[in-house]
Amino acid sequence: MRILVATASRHGATREIGRQIGSTITETLRADGIDHQVDVVDAADIDSIDGYDAAIIGSAVYFGRWLASARRLIGGAEHHLHAIPVWLFSSGPVDTDESVRESARSPVTAPWAREHRTFPGRLDRSSLGLFEKLVAAALRVPDRDGRDPEAIDAWAREIAATLATSASTA
Repeated sequence: MRILVATASRHGATREIGRQIGSTITETLRADGIDHQVDVVDAADIDSIDGYDAAIIGSAVYFGRWLASARRLIGGAEHHLHAIPVWLFSSGPVDTDESVRESARSPVTAPWAREHRTFPGRLDRSSLGLFEKLVAAALRVPDRDGRDPEAIDAWAREIAATLATSASTA
């Protein structure tokens, strides 16, 4: 079973979430004795998802939109994404309050996706450009890392369990 974890990340936090998801899926499937390969890559580096049996695609969210590389990946591979199990995730905003995250939910409409999950992101002003710093200051958003490693691992284990079940029935 070949699994793609593709992320679009501007400052690295979403990429780190993707790596964590890939590692947790690998550990879980290995423990279950499932033969697999997990490729964790930047969405911009993928030309085709042909040959993958499942995909997890995530993007940072800026101004309510996924980054262009993730949107391009989905747009260019949509025909294949209908044929395999796909999970989507968004990273952002940094707030850990569910009601705030709800407003950022599902910037990508994909009826073929099994699930779309939104995780809080990370804001580190030292890595931002001038415009991003001005926006963060205007919105009074504090520097913080709102990511929840336990929630990310739990979701990755759910995905791995689904994949293990489908592998055992194939």
